[in-house]
Amino acid sequence: MGQLPFQGEGRYARRLAVLGIGLTIMSFGIAMSKKALLGTAPVSCIPATMTDCFPEWGLTIGDWTIVFNLVLVGIQVLILRKDFLPIQVLQIALAIFLGKMTDLCMDYLLFFMDATSYLEQWMFCILSCAILGFGVMMEIRAKLLVVPGDGLVLSIFAKVKNIPFSRVKVSCDATMVVTACAISLLAVGFLTGAREGSIFAAIAVGNFIALHRKLFGGYIDRFLGDDQDA
Repeated sequence: MGQLPFQGEGRYARRLAVLGIGLTIMSFGIAMSKKALLGTAPVSCIPATMTDCFPEWGLTIGDWTIVFNLVLVGIQVLILRKDFLPIQVLQIALAIFLGKMTDLCMDYLLFFMDATSYLEQWMFCILSCAILGFGVMMEIRAKLLVVPGDGLVLSIFAKVKNIPFSRVKVSCDATMVVTACAISLLAVGFLTGAREGSIFAAIAVGNFIALHRKLFGGYIDRFLGDDQDA
């Protein structure tokens, strides 16, 4: 998992397929976390909070996802500096795809989803974390580009040695949840976009990534022709 984007070798059609499927699964997981009504997954906590706190701006959660990811690319530049490859600017294209797919899932694929009880909310929340973790694992495994949220995690991971990727992921997710809560409290005086489900996801998604890597990482590597652990 320690490789940075664009370090995969060969079979680019297969890598693009794995990346595209991973991003689509991530979008589905993000939308499901929103539908669970317990707070969105950390990767979309800030966009969801901005959507709820500033509805007069007319931006959807997908629109705010794109804006937020532009900021994350800028942070990556500050962290990596000369190690930031110009080609990584293409992360913005992936962010646009993720944002638009999230809106598509919200409006069309999951339009029927309605959590009628607190138990159902938690069931959807846990399932969304598992789905999101699987999508992220596939995205990283492709060893091409990653969306800016994961690009930020990889940038930090590249600079901080001897700390597992999953732990860096959990730390970044927790930071996003806290930031979303602060924005919400300052803007409207109560929590919106980040709730107890967001705190759970901040811990669970990174662990689901590690679990999926152990269960499915080898199969994906063989499909891609990789013989070494990522």
